[in-house]
Amino acid sequence: MYAIIRTGGHQEKVTAGEQITVDYLNQRAVGDTVTFPALMISADDGTVVSDHKELADTAKVTGTVVQHIKADKVDVFQYRNKTGYRRHTGHRQPMTLVEITEIRLGDVVATAPVPEEVPEQPAETATEAAAPKARKAAPKKSSPRKSAAKKAAPKKAAPKTK
Repeated sequence: MYAIIRTGGHQEKVTAGEQITVDYLNQRAVGDTVTFPALMISADDGTVVSDHKELADTAKVTGTVVQHIKADKVDVFQYRNKTGYRRHTGHRQPMTLVEITEIRLGDVVATAPVPEEVPEQPAETATEAAAPKARKAAPKKSSPRKSAAKKAAPKKAAPKTK
C-alpha cells in the first residue's frame, strides 16, 4: 500500500517503513509523531481511493521524526563581466528526516515490514570473514630501456670559396 501525501508545499509518494526528507519541521523534536494529509491511497489489490473529501475522514499517514539534517550545499556565484565583481556564497537548506510508520485507510492499516532475523554465524567463521584477505603484490613488469638517443651526424662544413 502506498500513499501520496502533501508536505511543505509539494507531494511525496510514500510507503510504510520508508524514510523521506521533508522541509524543516521546527515544532517537532526527534522522536515526535507527525501526521500528514493523504491526497491519494492505493491498496495492495490496486484499488485507488482518490476523493480528497473521503480521505479527510478515513485516511491518515503517520510518521516519526528521525533527525534534523541539512541538504546538500548550493553554491551561489555572482559575476559581472569586465568589472572584477565576484561574490561567492553558499546555502544548506535545513531538512527533517521522517520515517513513515503506518498508512491507515479506515480499518486497513499498512505498517512497516518487520526485518527477519539473520542467524548468527559461529565465532570461528565470523572472525575469518571479518579479517580481510591479504593480496599478493603483482610482480613489477620490467620495461625495456630505451636506447640512448642517437646523435645527429655533424654537418659538413661548406667549401671555402675565393
